[in-house]
Order: sequence, then structure tokens, then C-alpha cells
Amino acid sequence: MKTEDFKYFNELYTKKSFTKVAQTFNVSQPSISTALKRLESHFQSKLVIRGNSQNELKFTPAGEQLYRHTHSITTEIETAMHELNHLKSHSTTIGLPPMLKSAYFAKIAVASKEFDKQFNIQNMHIFEAGSNVLKKSLIDGDVDIALLGSLDSDVTNELLQEPFVQANFKIYVSSKNPLSQKESLSFSDLKSEHFVGLDSSFIHNRAMAYFASTGNIRPKFFMKTSDINFLMNMISENLGIALLADIVKPTMPDIITLSIKDDHQPKFVGSIAFRKNHLLTSEERMLLTILSKYSLT
Repeated sequence: MKTEDFKYFNELYTKKSFTKVAQTFNVSQPSISTALKRLESHFQSKLVIRGNSQNELKFTPAGEQLYRHTHSITTEIETAMHELNHLKSHSTTIGLPPMLKSAYFAKIAVASKEFDKQFNIQNMHIFEAGSNVLKKSLIDGDVDIALLGSLDSDVTNELLQEPFVQANFKIYVSSKNPLSQKESLSFSDLKSEHFVGLDSSFIHNRAMAYFASTGNIRPKFFMKTSDINFLMNMISENLGIALLADIVKPTMPDIITLSIKDDHQPKFVGSIAFRKNHLLTSEERMLLTILSKYSLT
């Protein structure tokens, strides 16, 4: 049995065609058939039943069960390859959500300078994306360490997360909006308002869903974006209001933040995260220590 056999089998389950799988991996069709035979021999189980034509493929219960494991098996193999290569090169890929980058950019820059006193900063690669995307990238092995935003109830079994900040969610409005005259409000008061927000790669969408559910409203969105500065511009122009964690400071003097009075609100938690099975290099251990020191509020 070879590691490629799992990749072929995983693709065969998806495409239901030996020919298409062979084309995907640029190998001969008999190579796919041989890989299947090796798997069936190793597991001593019939995995696939061929029909009267090549297009008729049915997977046995054993084949269905094996498929449930092949994705995680191939992912682990790819992750292991990535981590072995990065151990050789002493390189680290760091994930940064735009919001945490914006809130802690100066501290991250200072941490990077301190890191560069002992290690080469050119071996650090930055991957910027929303926390939902970064969480998947961490689990898949595409990112080694990341700053993550999450809700206080979040638990991810595959990751170790070391919190460094906790924040409340607030409503950001333009001073042109009549709401700006309030000091606080209930989320149900926003039933007739138009929102601008962060796109689906951000944890804020889950917070919005929670507040909307408890406030019994269906938010109307003018636009969603991944650009924090653009979002602030839209708020400033009174094109909509936004729900944001208050680690984000208004970039313009005419943006007002309002507290939410609702009970049992979720908290925004910022943490440094990495995979539980990831062996930290000496460089990464030092980087974690420095980031923790400079990220604490």
C-alpha cells in the first residue's frame, strides 16, 4: 500500500470515474485500478463494485467507511510533509486576521523587530485572512501559528489556543445617525437600521447571528467587506451601522460606539493558536513568547 492510494481512492469516491481520476493525477488508468486492489488487499475488504460500464461505480459499506477517513489521512500526510519541510528551512507562516492586525499592528511590528535580533525575520511569512479561514488553514497545516478571533464559547479540538485579549461587542454608528445620541441600546432597537459588516471569513458573523436571534430581528445589510478601513468609511458616511468587537478603534472622529444592553452577550476572544500535534521550533517558541508579551492589553 502506498500513500498515493488514499489520494486516488478519495478522488475516485468524488468523481466516480477511473478515467477522470487518472486524468486528475496524470497517471494511467491501470494505476488507479492497481491502487484500489492494494487497498482492498490491505483492508481485506471489497471497497468498490463496478457496474456494467466504467461509469457505474458503487461503494460498499466498507468503501463508504474508508472514505470517511481518507480525507483526514491525506491531510495529515500533506501536513506532515509541510512541517518537515518547514523544520528544515526554519520558516514559519503566521496567520493574521485584518482586525487583530489593525488593533495590534504596532505591537506586532515591535515583536517582529525583537524576533529579528536573534532570528531572521525573512523566514517569517504572513498570511492575512479572517479568523474562520485561518482556523481551517491552521487545521489543514497551511499556517503554523495564527492570531485568531473567536467567541467565548468556541472550542476547537485540533488547536491549542492561548487567549491574550477579551472584548465586548459594540455598535459603531456615524455621528450623523440619530442613534449616536444614545449611550447604549438593545439590539432589538436596530430592527429598522441598515448594517454594514465584515464578510463570512470573520467571526463577527456568528456574533451577529447570536444578537439577531436574541433580539428577534432580521438585519438588513447594505454591504459586507473584509477591509476594516473601508468599513469605517461606510460607517462614517452613515451608509450603515456595524457590530464590531471594541478592540477596533474608530478611525474617524465622527464614529461613535454604543454599548449593547442585552443580557448574556458573547465575548470576542483574541488568542494565539497552533495545532495540538504541531512541534514548535525554537524560533516559534520565542515568537509565541514575544507575541504574548506585546499583545497583552
